[in-house]
Amino acid sequence: MRTQRALHRIIVLNILWVSGGAAYGQLPREPTTDAQFSPSETARPQRAPLAPLPESLSKLVQDAVALNPSRTVYLNRSKKKVYLHTEVSCRSCVLEMLCVPVGQREHETILNVRARAFVIHAALTALGLKHGRPVVFYPDYRPPEGPELDLRVHWLDNTGKPQSQDARSWIRHSIHRYFAHPLPAAPPGIKLPHEELRYDPFNKEILWYGPMTEKQREHLLSLWNDSEYRKAIGKFYRESQSRPMKAVFVFTGSRWHTDERSGRRQYAAEGGHFITVANFPSSTIDVAEPSSSSEGSQTYEAWEQRIPPEGTPVILEIGPAGQKPGNRAAR
Repeated sequence: MRTQRALHRIIVLNILWVSGGAAYGQLPREPTTDAQFSPSETARPQRAPLAPLPESLSKLVQDAVALNPSRTVYLNRSKKKVYLHTEVSCRSCVLEMLCVPVGQREHETILNVRARAFVIHAALTALGLKHGRPVVFYPDYRPPEGPELDLRVHWLDNTGKPQSQDARSWIRHSIHRYFAHPLPAAPPGIKLPHEELRYDPFNKEILWYGPMTEKQREHLLSLWNDSEYRKAIGKFYRESQSRPMKAVFVFTGSRWHTDERSGRRQYAAEGGHFITVANFPSSTIDVAEPSSSSEGSQTYEAWEQRIPPEGTPVILEIGPAGQKPGNRAAR
């Protein structure tokens, strides 16, 4: 076992050197205290130590090799899995990320991990995955590309019972936003705004904000018989219902850049774009579809009712798409 663990560490160190050290200069050392996790030079409050994993969750990583001093990144090459010991950061966010390095944009992510993003990049490379390329916006949009990944979350519910789900089940298409439909003129006889219904005379659009109930739909349909208006109400109702995320995650690999202040080469995903659900050129893992990061028009949001309380320990399992899920946490 010691020989196997040593071999795994040598593999990972070689990957780090070939992918970053030789080409881009010395990579930063993996931090050993929580205060050091942010690449920013701005001091951040030190967090409480990470609580040990519950026994049933720790069994998921018992045959894996820890790749960092904080023991939050684990590699199991025989099962072709990477496991991250994470915590829930936010349950009701408009999302740009699924998981970020701790201290980075946690108001826009469900999970945080006390690790450097480049360590996780190296772990995926150790599984034999070759990263693709991040999104390109100019001169023309080109979606993120790379090997497809399956992501699963493992946690204990409030009764202590182990749970395991596709990570996408915690994410839904945004419903807390404005929905719009072209309409030549405001509905006659309806004093606007009416509930969440509005009219934009400049763009000649009728608007609705947030989820619409069946009762609201029926009420709004009763107010006017115009076919285009009724089409808009039907559209608002359909699009404002909770729909789970179906997009595919891909290993894009982020990029390297030079910090303007220090002059050092840095792995861009350390700034927060580790696993993203909105397209960023600095993402390590992204969704292989057009997904907005524009203020107020983000594609996805956290599905609060499905996510455990903030601070809950979660094992995030990452592996090539099509693999069988890892062993469920033992009861």
